[in-house]
Amino acid sequence: MLEALIHSLECVAILSVLAAVGYFTAKLNWYDAAARSLIARLVTFVSLPAYLYTSVMEGVTREDLIGFAGPMVLPFVSIWSCFLVSRIVVRAAKIDRMHSGIFSSAFTATNNMFIGLPVSLALFGTDSVVPTLLYFFANTTFFWTMGNYLEAVDGAEATHGPVVPVFSLTTLKRVFSPPLIGFLGAIVMILLGLSLPEWLMTSAKYLAGVSTPMALIFIGIMIQAIGLRNIRINKDLAWVFAGRFLICPTVCLALCLVWPDLDPLFMKVYVIQAALPCITQIAVLAKFHHADVKFATTAVASTTVFSAATLPVWMILMTAVI
Repeated sequence: MLEALIHSLECVAILSVLAAVGYFTAKLNWYDAAARSLIARLVTFVSLPAYLYTSVMEGVTREDLIGFAGPMVLPFVSIWSCFLVSRIVVRAAKIDRMHSGIFSSAFTATNNMFIGLPVSLALFGTDSVVPTLLYFFANTTFFWTMGNYLEAVDGAEATHGPVVPVFSLTTLKRVFSPPLIGFLGAIVMILLGLSLPEWLMTSAKYLAGVSTPMALIFIGIMIQAIGLRNIRINKDLAWVFAGRFLICPTVCLALCLVWPDLDPLFMKVYVIQAALPCITQIAVLAKFHHADVKFATTAVASTTVFSAATLPVWMILMTAVI
């Protein structure tokens, strides 16, 4: 138990140092809006897809893929169960209807790529890449369908405008984001028995190497931009905290414990992914749909900061239970 505590604290310290680099360099005014956008684009469109592709190609075999059918279902069941809980909370706790859709997205969807992948690598090593990606697939599918739709409903509520459909070409493009395409591309290559030329694979590895530090530096930049002083915890936000750090990981843990023949590593990764802060895109979508941007931004910032305290607790619990 003590060893697990020390390891968890060390991992959080590593993540905190990298995020602090972004935070304090941002305080020195190193980044304007264009620079922040550039970093996010480099991570999302270049380094993360390269990382996911190379990691899967080197760590997964065709035989492994056959065994992923069962474990792949669990994140979907967990995420949609938590979504149903969020809708119950909306009614029971009388969440403000002007941001009830944002609330459900914040309650349910996690920051699976920007924070989840670096956290998994720090806690569990490279073997955690595949279960992290399986959770990512379920998480991003939920967010860009139901989450996107509910935030659009919030925007329509605020502006008295029309509500966009749940399924559209735009939604499809967002679900199949560059990181997911990198992951699926590797799966296709493995199934076909193909591989990239060595020089191209090496180039992809170099690009992949910057993904984790760049993603965490970006998180620090965004926390500084939002401002720690602007975080105010009200009733609705307190329920977001309960969802992110208590209800969702508990639901996921319960499912993991009853799921047949689930690898212990998959269990640990899934629960940690379920205990991460809110997905950052809730703020982007809130602005796009003219919904409650302040609530979305505050949810992202506050849960990101608070996760530094909750992740070690869940890591220790995982070590004790699994």
